[in-house]
Amino acid sequence: MARLLLGLTLSLCLAIGLWLPQVAAASVDPVFSVTTSTNSLLQNQTVKVDIQGDSLNDLFAYELNLYYDGSILQPDTTQKFTDLNGFALPIKIVQEGGTHVQLVYTKTGSLTGLSGSVKLGTLTFRAVGTGTVDLTLEQVKISTSSLKEEKLITPNAKATLLVDSRERPTLGSYPTPTVSTPAEPNVVSVKPEQLQTSGTEQIDISLPTGAQQILLPSNTAELLGDKKLEIQAEKLKLELPAKVFSQLINLVSEPERSDSKITLAIEPLTESAVGESVLNQAKNQLGARVKLGSLIYNIKLYVTTKAGQTMSVTSFEQPVQIQFKLDSAVDPKLSSVYYISDNGGLERVGGTYFSGDLSSDISHFSKYTVLEVSKSFADVPQSHWAADVIQALASKLIISGTSEQNFEPESKVTRAQFTALMARALKLKMTNSTTSFQDVQSSDWFAPEVAAAVQAGIVNGRETDKFEPNALVSREEMTAILMRSYSLLHGKTDPAAASSFSDEAAIGEWALADVKAAAALDLIQGRSEGQFEPQGFATRAEAAQVLYRLLSK
Repeated sequence: MARLLLGLTLSLCLAIGLWLPQVAAASVDPVFSVTTSTNSLLQNQTVKVDIQGDSLNDLFAYELNLYYDGSILQPDTTQKFTDLNGFALPIKIVQEGGTHVQLVYTKTGSLTGLSGSVKLGTLTFRAVGTGTVDLTLEQVKISTSSLKEEKLITPNAKATLLVDSRERPTLGSYPTPTVSTPAEPNVVSVKPEQLQTSGTEQIDISLPTGAQQILLPSNTAELLGDKKLEIQAEKLKLELPAKVFSQLINLVSEPERSDSKITLAIEPLTESAVGESVLNQAKNQLGARVKLGSLIYNIKLYVTTKAGQTMSVTSFEQPVQIQFKLDSAVDPKLSSVYYISDNGGLERVGGTYFSGDLSSDISHFSKYTVLEVSKSFADVPQSHWAADVIQALASKLIISGTSEQNFEPESKVTRAQFTALMARALKLKMTNSTTSFQDVQSSDWFAPEVAAAVQAGIVNGRETDKFEPNALVSREEMTAILMRSYSLLHGKTDPAAASSFSDEAAIGEWALADVKAAAALDLIQGRSEGQFEPQGFATRAEAAQVLYRLLSK
């Protein structure tokens, strides 16, 4: 049945291009080969396996079936097997007819297929047993760009590996006595009883220096109950809710769960080339001076079945907290946690500093690090009253300049600009761009932010059906939006504790309570002694200042 389903999957991929013009079929079958990065390895080590195609002629889609002994080798199914442009299905482990991995790929949007010599797939296997094992490419299904028919080839290309439990001396050498070490020196196994401590809100596991993998029971979620699991590495801490583990184990069918194992891998990437690559990407992407504020970590959480199939969660239903030990050479105010995507792109995820550590909630595992981002503007000298605030917010990508060099601190702010600023700073969910305002079109750049801010209750229109996005925002309007945002974050304030301004009579009745409360909370200040100037228009520097104070509370 599995073969039939996989065959149908390939046929579906091939059907994508039925409209393409027919190309003549190759008169000579392509040649396939299997090579490995080594021909011998120790138990628990990994090996790279490449599948190469030669004499290819218009290869538009293919299915590769590589057979192996599952008691000796375990493939990593969390990685992509090819970087070829097109569509590739996730790596699949098939048991029917003999244990094998199946790799399915098709080109898309191209008139011709692959020709000549091409690497069709790369896999990583971990040695979980010992002995001699063959990796055999028994079946290959191919189709040309005409996609009219599917051809089955049986190349039986093979590579042989020897997996041993100990180092083998080279020819002509003599074995040297060695002190025995554990088979997996970088692996920590957590026993069920370690997850059942009573009277605590969380379970703490501290890792010894050098440990990079934690093996957890398949019923970790059940053992934790409503507690969290805290993993403390040398310079990194993770706090995982039990929900993450239940979400992970639910990927496995119920009969297979008890024989499965959960692995949390925390790998520090210490190679200098990796750090240099991240810094170069950051400088180009962010347009600022950048420093690494911590090690770069590659973090994975996956479950492996008894049959060797590996599965992982792509998005957590409850966030995981990641906490870095910050390098003392960087400025915490300018530092944030960044996610590094597979293609090298950077995404800021946040950062709260406390007592030498920088923490943030994350929704998935991958590569993460801390970056100090220092952005300065030619028209904001260090002597400017808002210089530090502008630099801090720019480092967190909350505000940006009007150009690469200038910020224009005295320029006025529109209602759309200030609303967008608040929505992004508060990380409001922007699920749509539709509003009831006639002057806010769904295609406007600020439409998603306005829609989110209205839904969150932090902003209103000036009239029922008019938002007036291009109107300048007054200081009393800015303060009203600010206090609604404060209430969203912290709850209502007590207006009895509020202070007043000498021009209080000029403040609109609708905004008076907000202005007094904001002043009491030190979120705003007057422009001159005792004067608030409520109808004055807010500047970019003033908007940055109130936003910084809000986020610092």
